[in-house]
Amino acid sequence: MTKILVAASPVYGHFAPLKVVAEYLSGRGQDVTLLSHRDFGVSVGSGVSFRAFTGEADVDVEALVKSPERLAIPEGPAQFAWDMHNLFVKAVAGQHRDIQRCIEEAGDEPVVLIHETGLFGAVPVLMGAPGPRPVAAVGLGPVSFTLASVDTAPFGMGLPPDSSEEGRARNQAAYEAMGEVLGPTQELFEQILADLGVPEGPVPFFLDSTVLKTDRFLQLSVEELSYKRSDTPAHVKFVGTLPPATTGSDLPAWWPEVTGAEKVVVVTQGTIANQDLADLIEPTLKALADFPGLVVAAAGRAGEVRDAPANARVAEFIPFDDLLPHTDVLVTNGGFGAVQQALRHGVPMVAAGLSEEKQENNVRLAATGAAVDLATNRPAADDVRQAVDTVLNTDSYRFHAQRLAAEYAKLNALEEIEKAVSEVAG
Repeated sequence: MTKILVAASPVYGHFAPLKVVAEYLSGRGQDVTLLSHRDFGVSVGSGVSFRAFTGEADVDVEALVKSPERLAIPEGPAQFAWDMHNLFVKAVAGQHRDIQRCIEEAGDEPVVLIHETGLFGAVPVLMGAPGPRPVAAVGLGPVSFTLASVDTAPFGMGLPPDSSEEGRARNQAAYEAMGEVLGPTQELFEQILADLGVPEGPVPFFLDSTVLKTDRFLQLSVEELSYKRSDTPAHVKFVGTLPPATTGSDLPAWWPEVTGAEKVVVVTQGTIANQDLADLIEPTLKALADFPGLVVAAAGRAGEVRDAPANARVAEFIPFDDLLPHTDVLVTNGGFGAVQQALRHGVPMVAAGLSEEKQENNVRLAATGAAVDLATNRPAADDVRQAVDTVLNTDSYRFHAQRLAAEYAKLNALEEIEKAVSEVAG
């Protein structure tokens, strides 16, 4: 019987969707092992075997994100490059060894590898590194689609697409500029591959590698959110989004206020860029202190929210699948998971975030017509209020959000993933 190894970066936003996939496939009778950070193992369902990263693959992402070195780097391409170098590419050799360890555990049974966009440690075995290998691989995109294209600027620059002759020239120049910023990381990636015994030959750009080197790549979104491109490879397919991972969080005691409110605005800073709630949650609560409805803050961590007004309710976690059907506007820093869930429910948004991949996410989101992008990490309260009022009082935002929801409703990501695994396994 073919075994399935699901491997995810030690970043919760990358891991949580892969956990949903692993548990689904296990429930369908597959023999599934899930490889990721040790802290995530406690949340994995009993039908899935969990393995933890070891050695240099055991990255403490939360500590690195808070490190003085990183915080001293301006947000934008420079900080994005630091993240790619230190959080992702430095871990490649360790991730590769852990993947091979899990394949070895399968003995003579064939293994299909399911990996996600940011797990660059999957690339060595896909490029012929010696040692145990999977019989095939399926890549998943639980974060924004990053593949280079003649029609788009590089991921991370926050530039809209342009496929005109002038636009393609702009895109090429932008790739050259981004190449300089990410050049040291690419050099490290190539050196690691060589050290692991990958045969000599062309090495793809590391951001493209997990898309280009897999047998199937399934992007967990609709194509519009990644821009339509003339050069998307044939093995890439957009399959919609997944149901959210279960968090074990109960609905709060004040939940009847949500279901009974005439208007509900929700604000979130996600699960990584929430170290300082003064970035977005607190300005939003201040902005909406006299809002004639309920304001719900999903903080994503323990800690006090300062100066919460009377119309605000705060929770560390709250199931978005329950909350979003009652939400009129989501104010978000642009984490891909939150954006996907909101669009799946047809909820328009106000976006404000520049860290990690969020600048890129928010530019793409605004281009769909379903959101206002404030293009800052810490908006002024007046700007938040004006943006929320604009979204509430302009029909086009909800129209486009619901238009995209209809696109998501046509797709079943879990069925597409199961189908792809069956096809590549033979």
